[in-house]
Amino acid sequence: MDFQDLNAFVHVARLGSFSRAAVNLRTAQSALSRRVARLEHGLGVSLLERHGRGVRVTRAGELLLGEADELMEKLMKIERLMGEHSGAPIGLLKMAMPPTTGQVLGGVLVAKCRELFPRLQLQLMEGFSGSIHRWIEGGDVDIAILYDPEPSAHFLVTPLLKEPLYLIAPAKPGAEEALLRNGEIRVRDLTKLPLILPGRAHSIRALMERYAAEHGFKLNVINQVDGIRTTTGMIEAGLGYTIYSYAGVYEWLQSGALRAIPLSPRLRWTLAITHRLDIAPSLLEGIRRMIIEQVDILLERGLWHGERATD
Repeated sequence: MDFQDLNAFVHVARLGSFSRAAVNLRTAQSALSRRVARLEHGLGVSLLERHGRGVRVTRAGELLLGEADELMEKLMKIERLMGEHSGAPIGLLKMAMPPTTGQVLGGVLVAKCRELFPRLQLQLMEGFSGSIHRWIEGGDVDIAILYDPEPSAHFLVTPLLKEPLYLIAPAKPGAEEALLRNGEIRVRDLTKLPLILPGRAHSIRALMERYAAEHGFKLNVINQVDGIRTTTGMIEAGLGYTIYSYAGVYEWLQSGALRAIPLSPRLRWTLAITHRLDIAPSLLEGIRRMIIEQVDILLERGLWHGERATD
């Protein structure tokens, strides 16, 4: 069984289409068809059935697909290890990041990875900090970019960027105006405003709750919303305020739909690179350098606010 033939089948089966799989693998659709046909011929069974909107997996295809994921992961790991030894990273690298970070950084990382490491497939996963912690602890991802990661024996943490947090308010001034001093709002005065915050699995909620507990007050959280687009829509409608970094809501800030009010004292969260201990140093260094360079570019463009962090 040829590894590339199996890889072609898995992608077509998962995406339900030869054309979508061809785009995903950056190859010709005819080449994928030949690979799947060769795999079917070698196994002596039909794996896919074509229909008007794409393809469906046959019973034999379902059996193969059920066994393929673990096999593919092992084969890609072997291929990656050999590539690292030769100095040219290849195979699959799984990377996770929060939704707002992925919105700003995901596309540029994929584009740069294709340019620098053409034989390395970067698989992106999106989730909140709590989920990403579980993924990297369990080995479901190799490297992650997330905020304020907890120390662990399973991975190493490299601080990347310290971002200030802001009170995100509607474009039209409201109840917050009476609380401002020199254009800032005291963190303690947030008790006087209706807050819309994510759940406790989100690192920004944990940071704010911890600060409030340490200073003897309680946040006035009127709604818990795990989704920045829903949250910003509620703020635009005048239903409350949230706490976030500039990069997470830059679209709304630049358009004038929302305002960012500095906090006093300044609270910051730290964006960090985390990676499992079993990643080869040669691959890790190349990926880390790529991430740092792209973050520096976004800082220079003003898309991110903050300062570079050090270990």
